[in-house]
Amino acid sequence: MKTTKSLLKIPLLFMLALSFTSMTPQQAESLVDSCDAAYGRQSYDEAYQYGLQALPLCEGTDLEADCLNLLAMICFRQSNFEQAINYAKRCYAIDARSGDPDVMSSSLNTLAGIFIGANQPKEAEKYILKAIDLARKADNPARMAVLQGMASEVYHAQGNDVEALEHITQACDIEQQLGRTDKLAVRQAQKASVLIGLHSYAEAEDLLRSAIPVLHEVGDYHSLGIADNKMGMAILQQGRNEEAIPYYKQAAHIFTQMGDLANEMHAERGLYECLYKSDPDSANIHMARFDLLKDSLYSHATAEMIARYDTEFRLGQLQEENAMHQQTEQSQQRHIRLVVGLCVLLAVTVVLALWWAHRRMKQQERALRQYFAQRQHDNQSSATDTAEDSAPLTATAASPNGADTELMNRLDAAIEKALSDSTLTVEALAGEMCMSRSQLNRRVKAITGVTTQHYVLRLRLEKGRQLLQGTQLSVSEIGYQCGFDDATSFSRAFKRTFGLSPTQCRTME
Repeated sequence: MKTTKSLLKIPLLFMLALSFTSMTPQQAESLVDSCDAAYGRQSYDEAYQYGLQALPLCEGTDLEADCLNLLAMICFRQSNFEQAINYAKRCYAIDARSGDPDVMSSSLNTLAGIFIGANQPKEAEKYILKAIDLARKADNPARMAVLQGMASEVYHAQGNDVEALEHITQACDIEQQLGRTDKLAVRQAQKASVLIGLHSYAEAEDLLRSAIPVLHEVGDYHSLGIADNKMGMAILQQGRNEEAIPYYKQAAHIFTQMGDLANEMHAERGLYECLYKSDPDSANIHMARFDLLKDSLYSHATAEMIARYDTEFRLGQLQEENAMHQQTEQSQQRHIRLVVGLCVLLAVTVVLALWWAHRRMKQQERALRQYFAQRQHDNQSSATDTAEDSAPLTATAASPNGADTELMNRLDAAIEKALSDSTLTVEALAGEMCMSRSQLNRRVKAITGVTTQHYVLRLRLEKGRQLLQGTQLSVSEIGYQCGFDDATSFSRAFKRTFGLSPTQCRTME
């Protein structure tokens, strides 16, 4: 479907290119207005085409910053963070030259939102705090409400929900004073997200029941989809799985239509959690979609590009903040030589560290293989002794290392009991074994040659291998039962340990 849509865009782009030379300034303004209108309707593909056509005609005019800001927001809504940062960076450069604190705060808010979408809340924080400072100088309440809402999202993404609640409460108060009912509904959805982070699920549900009808009525479908996701989460956390499903489905439908991969991903994960017990087959379909969206959204190349743009922004667009710290050419050359030298030293250190880590990992793997082989041999011997002796001895009395065997049997049982818990810690296991963490680590290391944490991981993978060869469960389901959050993590750990993928393991006889 997406391929067909892309092909349909080619002749349209060609026609747009042919029309550039005949455009007038009035037509350029009309194109920007059309772009803004399409963005307001949340028809992001249409808005993007208008923006692309208008941009070259707006260069050097008052419309350029507006066009760039629109393009940045459109790309952000479509989860194209790389291109969004490019446009936002260019927009801020123009706004910074104007010296207008109101427009500067607006473009900084856009950048903060993009970095939130790109899962980099610490980078977003410095932009939104600077934007709030500029908005105070501009004395624009409407702008301040938007910025306080964004600040709430920044701190919520960092896990600081107490700070986030203060910002979003201020935003709601401002919107109420301004009488902007539609904007208040957006802020209420944001506040509900923070309340969920604070485990106030019922209060969040009440807010969303007030906000969702308003968002639907005004046609703000993007905010509606976000509110649906949050409502699903609030209801799910209260144990009402079936009630949460329609909200997640509506959110997934909205974001699929809009091409918003990030928010669609959250909806798919919610559907998986709702259906995991009642309909495992459907749940696995949603988890597969979640994995696909996650891999597409947070690819390595995109992350590198975002980091590079952030560096350029800090050194280029915010240069007014460090203009007094400019270095002379000679000093810069000395710094470059120093940096190059440090990089070489760092590279050598990293290579040595990787070599040592690889060597250590091989040693640990050999130790684990020997340990499991010995355990298997001891179990076989114990079975033979039991068959021959009508009064079998306990593991402790049967062999010199009986105490070790008993300890490891107890540890295996404790791990098996909490195998599906991805948050299982060594401290919890030590408590189950009535030992301190350090005591447990020393004993396990002496017996197996590896740390307790490493042993737990290997036992998870051994269990996964048994399930792959002995059941028809999907790879995602097996990974979940063995304590992995998603199929990708399980597959990577499995291949790293056994040298083949879960699928390959299953097909082997």
